[in-house]
This record gives sequence, structure tokens and C-alpha cells, in this order.
Amino acid sequence: MNSRIYALDNLKWFIIWLMVVFHAAMCYMAYAPEWWYVVDAADPQFSATVFVCWADIFIMPVMFFVSGYFGLMSLARHGVKKFWRGKLVRIILPWIFGAMFIAPLVTYIILASRHAPITFCEFYTTLFWGVFYQQAQYWYLGALTALYGLLVWVSDLFPKILTRTKQSPTLKFFAAIFFTAAVTIGLISTHMPPDTWKFFAYILVLQPVRVPTYIAIFFAGAFAWRQKWFTDGGYVPALRSWGAAFVIFGAVYILQRFGFVFAQLGTTEKIWLNAICQATFTVSSVFFLTSLFFKKLNFTSPPLKNLSATSYAVYYLHMPILFFVAWSFLGVTLGVYVKYFVVCALTLGLCFLLSFAVIIQLPGFR
Repeated sequence: MNSRIYALDNLKWFIIWLMVVFHAAMCYMAYAPEWWYVVDAADPQFSATVFVCWADIFIMPVMFFVSGYFGLMSLARHGVKKFWRGKLVRIILPWIFGAMFIAPLVTYIILASRHAPITFCEFYTTLFWGVFYQQAQYWYLGALTALYGLLVWVSDLFPKILTRTKQSPTLKFFAAIFFTAAVTIGLISTHMPPDTWKFFAYILVLQPVRVPTYIAIFFAGAFAWRQKWFTDGGYVPALRSWGAAFVIFGAVYILQRFGFVFAQLGTTEKIWLNAICQATFTVSSVFFLTSLFFKKLNFTSPPLKNLSATSYAVYYLHMPILFFVAWSFLGVTLGVYVKYFVVCALTLGLCFLLSFAVIIQLPGFR
């Protein structure tokens, strides 16, 4: 077996490309958030809403799991100082630049696409630092920086986590992740809607309901590296079992999400039902997808190598390109599915070409 785990490289670019089509679908969904950057209200599609609600549950948990796996690997190999030097160039500086200079442009599209009479300079110096403050997709880099800090702190308290030992996880491991996710989603959801975004001192922009789940999944990834998952003879989640769980819990989550079952329940009961369904779907998604890619796509080729090499750059570029393209198609007479396909194809094509030709030549993106 190759020492490099190509399955996780391939899973990473797949999830990022899925993120692009997910964000594009929000432009054409029924019941789109009022603040969403570009909303094409000509023919909103309920099918897009279902896809958005389904994909939204597992895209970021998979990202955090992979980041935790490679994060502890990097810390163990390089030590704290070299680890932080690498993260400064690859994560922290791109995060600060994106949050300060690109996210405001992306956010301004909310008003520009609706013909609001305000210039970008006026917006940037006033509204952006108030109710419109956000970091677009770069919030993830801020969250990742915080998690890396937490990882370094934990490794200082428990140095043994940096030493690998080949073991298989017990049922308690998976139960602990599910319990953490279900309980925290339920408790925090009693105080705010599940999709609420909050910013903290203009540094971190997070969805409080999901933060504990992301932390648990990130450290599950670190745990997986420590116990030599996906290595020769190491543990790999069972594809059939997790695949069945992914299908079943995904369907149950969507059914309860849209009130097709248990409609007679009260508000509190619905909150906890959603917490349980979301937690089971999240956990099953992460371990199904990691297993699927290890079993089916743990290899590389020139096209796959290019997709992997450009994945971070595609993530970094996609929002400004996507919403400019979607905005330019407002009012264009095309079937909504054709329009959606064209917008996705143009966005992914432009992101890939710019990433391959320019962005991966820059420090931090190589």
C-alpha cells in the first residue's frame, strides 16, 4: 500500500466541489434565506431545497474530520514551532486576507444583486462592520486555526497522543461522538434556530449549534490518525454498514426536516427529534464517505492529482466567482436546471483553471 492515503486527498477535493454546487443550489432553492448572496426568484425549486438540507449536514463535518487527521499528523512530524509556521502561511494569512478583503466583496453582492443604492466603499465602512459582518467561506479557516490551537494545547497536556498505535475503535468511540452531537445540538437549539450565525469579536464566525459537533469530529479525525486508520492493516469503517446507515438516517433526517412525519409533536419534541436525526446522519456520513473513498478511490492519476492539488485553491476562490456568475444569469431565460448546470460548470471551470494556472503557485497554496 502507498504511504500516502490518496483516499483522503480525493475525498477532500470531492467535498469541496460538492460545496460549490451546494452553494450554487441555494441560489435556486425554494425558501432560500433572505440574506443569501444571489437569489434567482424566477422559478425556485423544492428539489434544490431538499439537496441543500441534505448536503449541508455532512460537508463541513467531513472537512473537519480530514483536517483533524492531517493536523495531528503534521504536529507529530514537525513539532509545535514548525507546525505553526506552516499553518501561518497556509491557513492564518489566507484567512485574514480573505476575511478582510474578499469576504466584504462577496457580502456586498447581497445588496448589489438587489440593486440597493449604496457603493462598495460606503458598504465597507459602515454596514459591513455591523449586521452584515461575515467572513464568507473563510470562517472555516478561522475555526480551523482555533481547533489547531486546541489540538496543540491537548498534545501538550497529553503528549502520548502524538505516538501512534494500531488499534480499532470501540463502540464507545462512535457512541461518544453521537452523544456529543445530539445533546449539544438539542440544548443549543432550545436557545436559537439551528442555522443561526454569530460572530465573536470580529475574529470567529460560527454556527453555535454546530460548534461542539465540529470539535468532536475534528478530534475523531486526530484519533483516527493516532490509531493508524486507513494504513496497511489498520482500521477502516465497514462500507456496507455505514452505507446503510447513511441512506437510512439521511432519509429519516429529510423526512423529519420537512415535517413529513411527527408533525403532531410540540416544539421541544421537534427540537430534540431534529438533534437526534442530525447527529445520526452526521456521524454515519463521515464514516461512510471515508470508507467509500478508501475502498473505491484510494489511488491517484494525473487528473486526480490535479484535482487534489487545486482543491484548497478552488475552495478559496469559489464564492466570489460563483455569485458573480449567478448574478450575471439573473433574468436570463433558461430552464432553471439548465441555468443551474451552466452556473456550476462555469464556476468550477473558472475556479479550477485559475487555481491550476495561478493560485497554486503562491505560498500557502502549493
